[in-house]
Amino acid sequence: MKNYAIVCDSSVSISVEDAKRLNVKVAPLTIIHNNKDYHDQIDLTTEQVNDLLREKEVLKTSQPNVGYLINFFEDLKSQNFDHIFVLSLTSSLSGTYMSFNQALSEVNLDNVTLIDTYTLAGPVQNAAESIQAMNALDASVEDIVKRLQYEFKFTESFVYPQTLDQLKVSGRISSSAALLASLLKVKPLLLLENHGKTIEKFATARTESKIFESMIKEMQAKNVNAKDYVLYFLHSEGRETVDRLNQLISEKLGDFEHKICNLPAALATHAGLGTIALQWSLKFKR
Repeated sequence: MKNYAIVCDSSVSISVEDAKRLNVKVAPLTIIHNNKDYHDQIDLTTEQVNDLLREKEVLKTSQPNVGYLINFFEDLKSQNFDHIFVLSLTSSLSGTYMSFNQALSEVNLDNVTLIDTYTLAGPVQNAAESIQAMNALDASVEDIVKRLQYEFKFTESFVYPQTLDQLKVSGRISSSAALLASLLKVKPLLLLENHGKTIEKFATARTESKIFESMIKEMQAKNVNAKDYVLYFLHSEGRETVDRLNQLISEKLGDFEHKICNLPAALATHAGLGTIALQWSLKFKR
């Protein structure tokens, strides 16, 4: 096996254990609070972000600091990896891809591949799994890249916020729209579709069960099945909601291999506490 490093930004939301197992190096996104910059998961933990959201504080996120990334890649360069795969948060939602590209041009690495994943979190974790699985099969860098590009064509991400309060605070929707939705008791379901440019409204409903039905119908329409796909459930203090959704998917579509992770700050700061997300990605088959 080759000694590969995998670089992701902190929107990957990977556990410490999985990062170590897969040789994933995480570059932190920037969280901005009261005009001060913090490194995601270094200066501010998930729990601290949640506490700020509970207080209805305004939080913003930004791409990793380029100076930080230059030092980050200089350190990796000194470790003499056979190849470095950089898996970036979708360029549609963030300037992270451009920050990675700028830093890499400064460091002058010749054994690196930068990939725009067009997604975040779960499917990026899945891509890291695929890299190391293909490495174990002695696949070439070119074949690994082709596999990742193929995988990223078969993923979507649903985001289900419990309220529109944080979206209003962060300026993502107007106060009048949030008030109208509250008065009508409407629950929104948002979607980042495959290679989507923005997170768009997918459906609205008055009940959680209807929201769940909308997700399951989309899974059926895209032939997302337990044989070929792995599911990722993300949440920001919404584990009970995740469990209800997972149970319904099991009843309707069968038992999927799945992982449950924290909602990355890139979503939580805008969607708020209680938000969950559902993502799917193709399994790697030997």
